[in-house]
Amino acid sequence: MKVIREKDLPINEETVCTIGNFDGFHKGHTFILKLVKETAKKEGKKSLVITFDPHPKKILRPKDAPCRITNLETKLDLLKDQKIDYVYVINFDKNFAEKTPEEFIRFLTCELKCRKLIVGHDWKFGHMGKGDISTAKEIGKRYKLQVKVISPIKIDNERISSTKIRELLKKGDVYNVSKLLGRTYCIKGKIHRGNQIGKKIGFPTINIKPPEDLCLKKGVYSGYVSFNGEIYPAVINYGTRPTIDGKDLFIEAHIIGKSVDISEERQVKIFFKDFIREEKKFRDIDQLKKQIKVDITSAMKVLEVK
Repeated sequence: MKVIREKDLPINEETVCTIGNFDGFHKGHTFILKLVKETAKKEGKKSLVITFDPHPKKILRPKDAPCRITNLETKLDLLKDQKIDYVYVINFDKNFAEKTPEEFIRFLTCELKCRKLIVGHDWKFGHMGKGDISTAKEIGKRYKLQVKVISPIKIDNERISSTKIRELLKKGDVYNVSKLLGRTYCIKGKIHRGNQIGKKIGFPTINIKPPEDLCLKKGVYSGYVSFNGEIYPAVINYGTRPTIDGKDLFIEAHIIGKSVDISEERQVKIFFKDFIREEKKFRDIDQLKKQIKVDITSAMKVLEVK
């Protein structure tokens, strides 16, 4: 998979494309991606996913911008797993937002060589969201662009949506989030070397910095850490570590029952299996250590670690 930016344009190969935030990367998204890949292969073209960074609402209506389900690193990693040929990351700013519907379609067809666009039924595009499916089809005729519309994907008669996933994450319900995603909820990131407090008190942690606007409820979770092709059971804390300093936001994962050398590992994936408890400030470090032992026991039961 090749990740491209504005400096890499234009693409020299014809593509079958889809466009969206792909924040949740749920079952509905994977269905569309599968269709994009199959169509591209059938027509002898390349598959292309067009996404945004940051979320358009972050620029246009900051107060209405949704919290993040994941970060860009995780999203790109998941797209790579889907074996997409190209991912174009739009650096969304006010200038890009000014494109008229026709300018946007021209951009897709001329710069990204998109010949077939596959999108959901409620897709909007162009300045102020003035373009819709009918507009895309009408303008597309002039630019030799076909538009295919996908109906909403449902589970138990309920539409899978990023909005629903955000609601569940705010409750810490990663178990049901994973059902909608079709995979265990995870965040990928670079290891952040902290102040080594965990190591000093006997519970070393792998730390990554999450986006500030992550939807996930602060608290302790059971889950896994993945790196170097290995997966390890872990107890995970997401929050500001109120007993230590209460300032910086971290995802901290303590690998259960094994000492792992991570000194040279730069990227890890942290998977969230189930919620254990709320974030809490403890009276002192000794009380925190006792609670961590309880949390590890709870995580071991959920993960069936002996």
